[in-house]
Amino acid sequence: MPEKDFQIIIDAETVIRVYLHTHRGRLVGFSVVLIVLHRGEWIDVGRFDSAHGIPHQDVLGKKAGLRDKVWYDNLTPKEVFALAISTFRQHHEQIKKDYLRS
Repeated sequence: MPEKDFQIIIDAETVIRVYLHTHRGRLVGFSVVLIVLHRGEWIDVGRFDSAHGIPHQDVLGKKAGLRDKVWYDNLTPKEVFALAISTFRQHHEQIKKDYLRS
């Protein structure tokens, strides 16, 4: 069961860390984490994963920790994986602001 772990660098202060687990070419597990540099420290500000058996997004807050879970039980893991990367690429600045506010 192949596993891949890599990063997508958005800019000097923003990285998407990706973990994939496939079996016979089929995506069976993943984690996509948005990590930003804030005051000299790398912090996780958003996450999509397939834990709990259903792909979902963990909405995080600096003070609140886990603020919400958005479940995607109507999409395949592959679709949610693609959604995670595109969401973080397009909205990383707003996600960081939302994280720091809450």
